[in-house]
Amino acid sequence: MSQKHTTTRRTALKAGIASLASAAVITPEGHAAMPQDIKPKAPGETKVVFLGGDMLHNFSAQEPALRSICEGAGWKFYAVHDARYCTPGLISDADLMFIQRWVGGVPGWVPGPVFEEAPKNDGYMSEELENTVYDNVVNRGMGFVSLHCTIWAMSMKKFTGMLGIRAIIHGPLQAVRVFNFNQDHPITRGMKEFDIAIDENFGVELINPKAVRLYETFGYSDKRHDIGGWCIEQGNGRIAGFTAGHTYFAYEDPSHLRMLRRAAFWVLKRDIPPDRD
Repeated sequence: MSQKHTTTRRTALKAGIASLASAAVITPEGHAAMPQDIKPKAPGETKVVFLGGDMLHNFSAQEPALRSICEGAGWKFYAVHDARYCTPGLISDADLMFIQRWVGGVPGWVPGPVFEEAPKNDGYMSEELENTVYDNVVNRGMGFVSLHCTIWAMSMKKFTGMLGIRAIIHGPLQAVRVFNFNQDHPITRGMKEFDIAIDENFGVELINPKAVRLYETFGYSDKRHDIGGWCIEQGNGRIAGFTAGHTYFAYEDPSHLRMLRRAAFWVLKRDIPPDRD
């Protein structure tokens, strides 16, 4: 994350924690804003929306890593950690969306300066959000990247049908080997095996014949072998999925971040530029 954004947030906090807390979306300038106050994207801009962070997953690791990928490409990046503020209007002109969420919001977080009681749940994933994501991906052609626990959504039949997979629950926290990359796909071509020091090893079963395996994983503790990455084209949209990311280790690993960057370009239907490292 650039120094510009860090300084802006510090300045905003000094100006008044209450005013910052009353807003819900982190903008490309590092400010906080309500969804209805965000202007439609300008011609030629690429807009990215990220919904992440919950009671078990580290928004402070996810957000700067994904923001760096998107800002490095010159894209506008908007981040949300409360599903109530990931509105149809915010998504309607997005070119790309990332989600890493499981049921349950950030404990104690409220959308205003003073509340007597924090909401028990932010409503992820509501039927409205499920339909909005599906419509924007399949019909409008928005790119979509599923991260880690986002696959654990069995009740969302429309959403999981769009992903084209069946989720397999993870085992214990452990070191995870990432290997057997699909050398015929641009997201993983040329990738070499690597380890994530500590993670949850989710797996997926490809249930849609259009789904393409990207790589496999192996848990050093439970000895389980899974498919850990895949991609699929659905209607007008492209989707890529990655099962790593429970801890900050995946979001600091250059090999994992390299795949996420490539996937972002691929789901946008754009040529993937040379790796930056």
